[in-house]
Amino acid sequence: MVKKNSESKKPQEPKSFAAFLKKRAPIYLGLLGLFFVFAYPAITEKNLDSLLDDSFEGDERIALDMVKFYTGPNDTGISMIEVIEEKINEKFEGIKIFDDESTSAEFIVEPIPPFLEANDEFTHQVVFTFNTESNQPLVYSWFVNIQNGEISPNDVDSKNIQQTVDYFD
Repeated sequence: MVKKNSESKKPQEPKSFAAFLKKRAPIYLGLLGLFFVFAYPAITEKNLDSLLDDSFEGDERIALDMVKFYTGPNDTGISMIEVIEEKINEKFEGIKIFDDESTSAEFIVEPIPPFLEANDEFTHQVVFTFNTESNQPLVYSWFVNIQNGEISPNDVDSKNIQQTVDYFD
């Protein structure tokens, strides 16, 4: 009969955190790689809001927010800025237009001058322009009354945007 030598057994070292990580490093590296391949681009993808200046104050801020966040007469559904972004994405389908360096977008908010007829009913004009280097700009324009919350489109394209918001379910 063979006796086992009790001294030949190596004493068990307590498991360390480094040993734990070393054993599973390929799994963690693989998960990090998958994150950077799939999730990171989606998180850092630019959209229309990332191009817009947000430095308006006072009545101009109120007029701008009324247009951007207008969600129809019943205050439900899609907002005006979301419809504009959809229209841009439809026009430039298959292109990451917001990531392009030559793309610009801006809101211009101005009080309506006293000599315009619209001055009787509205207080501000809000104009949205979207520009790319290779195409004509998209321009949408609305008259806004900040006292009663009324918004009125100035042209056919702006009217289409507002009707999409109004009739969106």
